[in-house]
Amino acid sequence: MKQHSILITFIGGILALCWFTQPWVTFTQGGYKKSWETDVRREKIGSATARFSRPVTEQGTIIKGAPSTHHSYLGFKIATSGNLITIVFATTIVTVVCSIYMLTQRTPGKSKLLVLISSGFGLGCLLLTFLLVMVINHSGLRSIGNTTYTSNGDIQFGGFGTALGFVMAFIGAWNIPKSDTSVEKTK
Repeated sequence: MKQHSILITFIGGILALCWFTQPWVTFTQGGYKKSWETDVRREKIGSATARFSRPVTEQGTIIKGAPSTHHSYLGFKIATSGNLITIVFATTIVTVVCSIYMLTQRTPGKSKLLVLISSGFGLGCLLLTFLLVMVINHSGLRSIGNTTYTSNGDIQFGGFGTALGFVMAFIGAWNIPKSDTSVEKTK
């Protein structure tokens, strides 16, 4: 396993990144409130610019007949909201970039620590998010983008797959052998 540990790290990072394209949470019951702006216009008043808009709000109840994608959110969409998942996405990118660097430069020791830190930190943030969703906000309001839900969300395979990718990248980086430069210099 030690001889393929760089490849395992790379595959784990790519898997974690790919799972961001899958649904992470789906809401199947309860209510929702969606807000957005229409009729946005700007007017110049002296040296300042004023912005006028008309807010629009849609409220409703999630019914069983709604399409499965209507209240389902991908990891990328959740990450754009500026929350813990955004940090998870950034650590995924760092893990993949460092893995590519290790593969191309053949110097695994230089990026090993950075991969361990980024995949461990990303996994920690992801687990904290799962804890917040499942335990603390058991019946609470969850806001994703411009939609707020008053129901419980079901965590989908995307979140669990990302966690699996982080674990795989961490194990791969952990098993990268140390490069002994003093032995190479004497030869």
